[in-house]
Amino acid sequence: MKPTPIATIFINSSIGSFLLERSARGLTHCKILDSAIPAEPPASALAPADPMLQQAANELQAYLEGSLKAFSVPLDLSDLSSFQQKVFAEVRQIPWGEVRTYAQVAAQIAQPEAARAVGTALAHNPLMLFIPCHRIIGSDGKLHGFSAPHGVALKAWLLEHESVKVSENNLCAPFSEEI
Repeated sequence: MKPTPIATIFINSSIGSFLLERSARGLTHCKILDSAIPAEPPASALAPADPMLQQAANELQAYLEGSLKAFSVPLDLSDLSSFQQKVFAEVRQIPWGEVRTYAQVAAQIAQPEAARAVGTALAHNPLMLFIPCHRIIGSDGKLHGFSAPHGVALKAWLLEHESVKVSENNLCAPFSEEI
């Protein structure tokens, strides 16, 4: 069951507008919006500043400015399946500027035949950037899919922001299939 958001905030950034939501346990959603912040944001987004959401907004801005390499705001993934939680926990450990393949993530969670299931889980990542699914690529070195406005183009921008060289949706430098 999806945790009920107790606070919501909309923020503008250099790459678009974001919606951040949190439950009593932690951040539950970070979504880049297809358009600008709504003219009439929900009442919860107009409430006095929420310390956890303000921390998340500050960390997100610092990440986009290049001064933050790892997020520390607590996350609430309690509504997700145990498989999704394992995938997201593993992906969250990937450092700034590094990539892994779907197969590598599957192997790390002790389900080496689950590369496609890893991709499906990541396609439904409720916390983009906080769970850096943009750091996951295909075994062929190509960027495959990204469930956000501008899709793979945004994924390429995020990787290049982290100093990973990308050209025509391919990594420019070889990466290691070993973990």
